[in-house]
Amino acid sequence: MRRGKQIVQREVTCRQFVGLIGRLRDGELSDVDRRSFLQHRRECARCSDYLKGYELTISAAKRIAEDSRDSSETVIPRSLVNRILDSRLKNRSGS
Repeated sequence: MRRGKQIVQREVTCRQFVGLIGRLRDGELSDVDRRSFLQHRRECARCSDYLKGYELTISAAKRIAEDSRDSSETVIPRSLVNRILDSRLKNRSGS
């Protein structure tokens, strides 16, 4: 929001931060929301670490997808899938 020449940012909670990650990656955030998101990331170590983990997970998934194109025998272990899903459920209910 703009008031005169001053830019007003809204405060983002940790829960909102997590919910905005996908929209940020897709370039769908307004300038105000993007600045608020980035400000929260700078100030909240927990969310900063969460975002790093999120980005590492996306990167790993892309590498797995690329590897699976190279070899039809690449399989993600079911135990890994279960741990990822369990962790995601715990994170959703804990925040």
